Amino acid sequence: MRFRERFGEDPPIPGASGSPSDGQLEGLRREGQRFLAAGDEAITRALAGSDSEAFLAANRQQGGQ
Repeated sequence: MRFRERFGEDPPIPGASGSPSDGQLEGLRREGQRFLAAGDEAITRALAGSDSEAFLAANRQQGGQ
């Protein structure tokens, strides 16, 4: 019998507390900002110098592909 079936909930994660400290939150915010910046940069690089009309024409579906 699994923990969830027996007690109706997921087992506790060792070392995990209910609320992160201020230092942990700040670290998570910085990491999130880095992910957003990396995503923004990837989108900018993908779109920079591209001709969107040519891209759409080259990738247009035909015949229910």
